[in-house]
Amino acid sequence: MFNNNTELEVRDKLTILMLIHELEVPLTNEEITELVLDSGLINYISLQHYITELCELAMLERIPKEGKQHYLLTENGRVALDFFRVRIPPHIQDKISKIVLKFKKALPVETQILSEYVKLNSEDYEVSLSITENKLPMMSVNIHVMSDKHAKRLCERWDSSASDYYGDILSLLTNEK
Repeated sequence: MFNNNTELEVRDKLTILMLIHELEVPLTNEEITELVLDSGLINYISLQHYITELCELAMLERIPKEGKQHYLLTENGRVALDFFRVRIPPHIQDKISKIVLKFKKALPVETQILSEYVKLNSEDYEVSLSITENKLPMMSVNIHVMSDKHAKRLCERWDSSASDYYGDILSLLTNEK
């Protein structure tokens, strides 16, 4: 796999594999290049050469996404990384961890606000309100009301001001008296 490579080449290829593995998202060549060059891990020419070689060795896979080529770690790449990770010096592993943390903090937060209601019987409705960020539940509330009008109104208000309500409810619940 890394038979004819120098120790530096092996370390650099493993560094690329580790970076892509730790980021957990497909990356474009431009994104990989920016992250690696900004951190001073590998020079540009070597980086491009290693990415090509890793694809040829089936450790990285190119996948089309949003009109661009993205790189993803393959099972071969994962196995190689797991087996040879010890050949990446601790200071480089620490640098990769910092790069990953900074990259993930820069990702946009995806907020999803949901509201729905169902009729339970002739007089009762159950309203379900929730808010998630990056697919993690932040708050979920179920409320029973006595009319279709109230159920619709709760949903409309939640849809337009869920973030405010979330903050208000959190503040009320955490406020010490």
